[in-house]
Amino acid sequence: MALRLMITRGQRAAWWLELAVPACRVCDATVTIDVGGRLQHLDMRGMAKGFRVTAELSVENYRIVSYSAHADPFFMASVERECPGLSPSGVAVFSASGREGATGFPRAQELRGSETYAFLWSENAAPVFPDELVLDKFQSRQGWGLALAIIPEKPSEECMEWLHIFTGLLVNPPAPSITPIWPFLTRNSSVNAIECLESPTVLLSTQMMPVGQQDRGPTMQVYGGGERLSATGIEKSPALFVLATEKTQDFRVGKADYPDIDKFVSCTLSPSRNQKLPAVEFAFRDRESKRHVVPLHQKKCRTFVMAARAQTMTLEYLSMPHGCNGRLIADKSSQRSEILLFSGDTVSEHSLHQRLLPPEVQTLLIAHLVDPTCYVDINFGGFGRLHIAGDLSSRPISETFVALGPSLRSRLLSFMVQLQPCGPIAAVSDDYALVRTFASLRPHPQLIPNYRTLVKDVLARGFELKQLGEGVSYELPI
Repeated sequence: MALRLMITRGQRAAWWLELAVPACRVCDATVTIDVGGRLQHLDMRGMAKGFRVTAELSVENYRIVSYSAHADPFFMASVERECPGLSPSGVAVFSASGREGATGFPRAQELRGSETYAFLWSENAAPVFPDELVLDKFQSRQGWGLALAIIPEKPSEECMEWLHIFTGLLVNPPAPSITPIWPFLTRNSSVNAIECLESPTVLLSTQMMPVGQQDRGPTMQVYGGGERLSATGIEKSPALFVLATEKTQDFRVGKADYPDIDKFVSCTLSPSRNQKLPAVEFAFRDRESKRHVVPLHQKKCRTFVMAARAQTMTLEYLSMPHGCNGRLIADKSSQRSEILLFSGDTVSEHSLHQRLLPPEVQTLLIAHLVDPTCYVDINFGGFGRLHIAGDLSSRPISETFVALGPSLRSRLLSFMVQLQPCGPIAAVSDDYALVRTFASLRPHPQLIPNYRTLVKDVLARGFELKQLGEGVSYELPI
C-alpha cells in the first residue's frame, strides 16, 4: 500500500488522502484496512485493477487488519501490511512535480531545487515559511494545513536549514537529466538506459546541465555507429536535441567530464502486454482447433466447461503456478470422491510460468468435468473456485430416481378411469408400471388434448415413454 495526496484546483479546490491498494486476483474474499481510525472493508472481487480508498488524516500507521477466507495468496504474500501515517511533529512531504492529479502525489524522499512539493503539516506546528519559497496555500482541514511550495534552484543556507528541520529531508541541488521526448512510447530498462520504439529520429531534452559562462546552452556528445558527434543547445534548460538513427539504433548520449549523466538509448522497444498475475487456467480447443486459455476465477470459465460437456469444446488440461494446490470434489451416482490437485513438473504449452497436473490426476479431472451427470466442485482458494451441478436429465433412467408426484399420479389414474368407466383398473405397483399402463392406452378422439398434456408432463418428470412397452413410439398420438 502507498499513501497518495489528491488535489483538485480551480473554483472547487479540494484535497484529501487516499490509500493506493495494489491489484489482486478476483476472489470471493474481503480485506479489512484501518484507514486512520476507521475500518474499511474491500471486496476483493473488485480489485482486479487495484483500488483507491479515502484515508483519514492520522498520525497512526495505516494497516491491513485482516483477510477473510479464500483471499488471493499472492496478494497476501507480496503486499506490505502497514503504511506510515502522518508525522505528529513535523510535516508530510509529497512530490508534486510532473504528476497528474488523477494518480495522486507520492511521498517524497528528498528535496531538490526547482521542483514543487506539497507540505502537509499539523497546525499545532505553526510554521513560518521562508520568503524564498513560492507558496500556494489551501484551506485547512481537521487541524491540518496544506501548501504547494516551489523550492528555488539555489536556496540560501538559511532556507535549506529551515527545510531540513521542518521536513527532516535533505535539500539537494537540481539533478541534471536527459529525457526522451519522441517517440512517446519509451521505458527505462535500467538506471541509465532508455528503450524506445524504432523511429528515424529521436528527440531528447536535457535539464539543468552544467553550462560554461560563455555558452548559450549545454554541449552534448553522442557516440554510436563508430562515430562521435557533438552539438550545443540554444537554451540552457531545458535544451532540445534531435538525433538521426539512420546508421545505428543504439547510441550513448552524455556530456564530457560528467560520466554519471550518460544515457544509453536503444530504438528496439517492442510493445508487449504486461506480465499477467499468476492464475489457475483451463485450456480448451474449439471445433476449428483454436486454443482458448480461460482463468478459473473468471465467469466465462463455467461457460467453457459447459460447452465441453455439450461436446462443442474440448478440454485439454488444467494448469497452475508452480507450488499451487487445490481440491476437487466429484459426486456421481451418489458416489463421492475427493482429489487433491497440485502442480507437477511438466510445463504447459501456452505459458512457461504454468505447470500441469500429474498425468493421472489430469485424466481424472477432465473425466469428471466433461461428464454432464457429475457434480463438480474445484477450489483453489484465492485463485478461484468452480461449482457445477450434474444434469440429472442426461442420465439414463436406470441411473437416476424419478417419480410422478402425488398430483400427476392422481391425474393419470383419473384419466384412465375415464377410458374404462365400467371395468376395473389394473393394479400398479409403482410409477413405472403406471406410466407403462398409461402409454399402452388408446384414448378417444375427444380426450386426445388431455392425453397430450399428460404425456408432456410425464416426459418432463424424466420418464422415457418410448422405452416403456412394445410399440409405444407409434401408439402415442402426439
